[in-house]
Amino acid sequence: MKEIFVLDNFDIKEILEKLSKHGATSLEILKKDFRILLLKEAQKYPYAEEKEYVGSGERIVRQQMATFRDFPSESLFIILRNSFQALLERHLANLEVYPFEVQLNFNSMVLQRYPKGSIGISPHRDGLSYINLICIFNLAGYGRFFVCADRSGTESKEITSLPGWVILLKAPGLFGSKERPFHYVTDIRETRYVFGLRQKITYTTTTESSVP
Repeated sequence: MKEIFVLDNFDIKEILEKLSKHGATSLEILKKDFRILLLKEAQKYPYAEEKEYVGSGERIVRQQMATFRDFPSESLFIILRNSFQALLERHLANLEVYPFEVQLNFNSMVLQRYPKGSIGISPHRDGLSYINLICIFNLAGYGRFFVCADRSGTESKEITSLPGWVILLKAPGLFGSKERPFHYVTDIRETRYVFGLRQKITYTTTTESSVP
């Protein structure tokens, strides 16, 4: 893992405290050489354009991005997922109390590509089908990431999202909470590639559906 991660500022207790207090935090995590390899792989894939408007009524979300999910078995992104989960589990094992209601298991992966000039994505919450923790790795590009209080973007707080950094978002199941922080991405000044890790709900946990 030494050749994959920057671990100088990795403090699991501090990370969990910030998640509990603010709902989100970020830190530098990817070694530059590994990040460049990830980016080169990401740029080779065929992306599907997402609908610009999703949801309805008060829950409508506007976005301008494309996604890729069909990772081959030899993908570096699978190595990243497995290595990051192992890193988290190793540090969580040292805590007196395990912070998640259900064992952490990143079983959902997605690449997102925001083109230069994109509006990004308007304030929204990740669906109820995702639990425990959401991780967003910035591979390249400029864009500003915010958490906020509602769909209007009030009380916005910027979370650093530089290339090589990972944003961590609180999800239901962390510290017994049901909280899903509102967040949005804006000011896309150059093509932005990000990789998301999530834990999708299983039938042994709950049957709630995903709501944007």
